[in-house]
Amino acid sequence: MKINKLIWISITAILFACNDMDVPPMNILSDSDIFNSESGIMSYMARMYNDLPVEMADGENTVNHFTGESATCNYSWIGASTSPRGDYWNYGHVRNVNYFLQEFPKYATSFTEANANTWLGEARFIRAFTYFAMTLRYGGIPIVKEVVNYNGQDIESLRAPRDKEVDCYNFVISDLDEAIRLLPATNADGRVNKYVAYGLKARVALWAASIARYGTVQLDGILGVPSDQARAYYEMAHAAATETAKGGYELYNDGSGDLTTNFTKIFLDKSSNESMFVKLLRYPDNGTSLDLNFTPWQIRGPQNYSSRANPTLDFVEKFDDIDGNPFILNTGTDENPVLYEDRMDIFAKAEPRLKATVIFPGDVFKGEVIDVRKGIVPAGEPVSNFQSTASFGDMYEDMSIQGASGIGHNEATVTGFYMRKLLDPNLPRANVASGRSENPWINMRYAEMLLIRAEAAVELNNLGDNSKMNDAVECMRLIRERAGAKKVYTADDLINTDDPAGIYPKGTYLVRKERWMELFFESKIYWDLKRWRTFDKEVENRQWNVLWPIYVWDQKKYYMKRTKYTEFTFNFIPTYYYLPISGSEIQRNPLLVPNPGY
Repeated sequence: MKINKLIWISITAILFACNDMDVPPMNILSDSDIFNSESGIMSYMARMYNDLPVEMADGENTVNHFTGESATCNYSWIGASTSPRGDYWNYGHVRNVNYFLQEFPKYATSFTEANANTWLGEARFIRAFTYFAMTLRYGGIPIVKEVVNYNGQDIESLRAPRDKEVDCYNFVISDLDEAIRLLPATNADGRVNKYVAYGLKARVALWAASIARYGTVQLDGILGVPSDQARAYYEMAHAAATETAKGGYELYNDGSGDLTTNFTKIFLDKSSNESMFVKLLRYPDNGTSLDLNFTPWQIRGPQNYSSRANPTLDFVEKFDDIDGNPFILNTGTDENPVLYEDRMDIFAKAEPRLKATVIFPGDVFKGEVIDVRKGIVPAGEPVSNFQSTASFGDMYEDMSIQGASGIGHNEATVTGFYMRKLLDPNLPRANVASGRSENPWINMRYAEMLLIRAEAAVELNNLGDNSKMNDAVECMRLIRERAGAKKVYTADDLINTDDPAGIYPKGTYLVRKERWMELFFESKIYWDLKRWRTFDKEVENRQWNVLWPIYVWDQKKYYMKRTKYTEFTFNFIPTYYYLPISGSEIQRNPLLVPNPGY
């Protein structure tokens, strides 16, 4: 079956493809030039797609560093504060979409009804995506549905106050409902179809439901969603996510039977039928530097970058082991250390999904053992008295103190781990360079739809409706079996398993934990912690746990030391659940009420 996923590429690539069509540059096109030709419409559409606010984690400045998913060797660049990040206030983009929706219908009769409807549906989807990105950051924002032109006289008439947050979600959902009505089930050239619109609707409704359930109404509704609307939004999220299966999407299976390799290939296989909403990347137009920034030091590229994202021990220990028990590493202490013949022995029971996500110290990647040490315990010394270094050239006897990719150098891991997820194991070393990563960035995949169904179902159960719990069990089974997780959860497990940390409410822990494991480093968990309103509890005077492999010279074994990355302490205060509206925007439009605390 040919699966239809949205793949958008750079405007320059679209325009290059249209060079033979004799299309004038966009800045000198008239409306008739644009809207009377398919090439003009596609150029305009490419610009709208290209302006979508899609977060890609390919460098230092990624939100994943503030959730405990990863640490970076370069916090000096980005700081440790989780203060508001990801600013996005873009009414210029909204205006471009509104202009298309306003002007194109005047020319629609030049095309088939099916084509005209498809383009209008795409524009609705793009506007919904954009408004959602702003609303989840700021709460209620001005809803502008039409092109507003300034005639040089009455600027006051152009200023709009902020709408209520709930009204913004409803506006986004109404745009998506219209997109679903207009869009075909499949679309030419892999562009957005109605099932991708259903997927975004599921995401939006789940967010609105979470804010209703866990947020607070402030500023007369400019912030927050009334709590009595949570159930309706959860039902909407579940229904929309369920519809996406009709688009032919399913969990990726390469047929090899190797669950670790299979999970790795989800993010590399451009034909994956799990991918729904994908940004296709290619060098030199719009490649990323993901491999350059995240690859282990010893197999770095010619520009000598590495280690911008190192999974934390906190994240690794969120998994279960292959027997279904918590994957808590048996490290011992300085006073009573546990010693291992090989660094990989401590990870022997790691779940296949975890193996596909993280490079462990001593693991193999690109045909090399990734040699990570924090140091060496000299002969006759206790394990607490180990030698460490910041230089890869320093030796103890005939052994490198640090290893080829070890802890201490400013371009090497600070946690003991490296990223495996998203990295291309077949990328030549010469191409591990700026802008050379071409593996697609997946903004939405079918696994997220299963997780939305499961979360909505257990939240509805908490609100008194257990009718969807069987579906939650099935969705979790599909996710976990593909991951290689042994334990299949029952409804009772999902409802009654408590959070060991006491942060997540009863009946939510397992489905939330599954999102952590499945969606690691896909720029989802940061926003999950915001909508669950748990960020301030999970990141409170927090220092991430790390793992130091230390070679004990006398024993010829490794002590895998558990410790904390103490250079930075993280905090998050409730004010940060909403971003501040910039002073320049408020100066231009005094009707914009500031968010509290700024």
